[in-house]
Amino acid sequence: MRPIVLTITALLLSATAWSPAFAQNGYYYPYSHRQATGVNGRVSALTRPAIVHAIQPVRVSLPTEGRITFYAGSPDNAQVQSTPAQPGMVPGHVYRLRISDMPEFPGVELYPTIELLDRLHPPQGLAQEFPIPIEITEEEIEIALRDQMVTKVIYLEQPDLANPIQQVGGVLTEDVRPTANLLQVADMKGRPMAILRIGGRIPDRHSATDEFYSRSPLFWNRGP
Repeated sequence: MRPIVLTITALLLSATAWSPAFAQNGYYYPYSHRQATGVNGRVSALTRPAIVHAIQPVRVSLPTEGRITFYAGSPDNAQVQSTPAQPGMVPGHVYRLRISDMPEFPGVELYPTIELLDRLHPPQGLAQEFPIPIEITEEEIEIALRDQMVTKVIYLEQPDLANPIQQVGGVLTEDVRPTANLLQVADMKGRPMAILRIGGRIPDRHSATDEFYSRSPLFWNRGP
């Protein structure tokens, strides 16, 4: 199975109000990428409580070089890593990042979020070899700098539904129509794993109680 990414930009959705999604068989579908950040993760944790006891490696990468800052409650409680970075995250949680020091974008800082929905099931002892890949591309950064929101859903493809496309490096990416529910599309093709949202929002530096920074638990593999 290979990881696939569905992408859409929020600018195209600006005139589209969110309403509950229904599958083709008429049953209510509780997930939507248009829900407030964190809602889908909480629903996943409630419906599959075992996932909140897992630590899932997530590999975050930038176009070439740069730094990725992972927050844990405040700007003073953060881990700064060079790209690519691979922390352990807990499904059901939302994580706030800062990306910076990118040679393609001098002086630019952006603060994306990762909402983790599920976990992988690798062979025993090989979890670090099977991270969920989150690639932030140059095009997506350019879109965010135009004050648009990019939303990506990463899902694990079902082998029997796989497209006959030879994958050469990286993660296969598909663009979908603006009116689509990314999570529902991903669910029909495989298993939704994570949502990446990247836009132009920045923290309020004058607020001592800014809720901008996530308090979600992070784990780092320090090696043997």
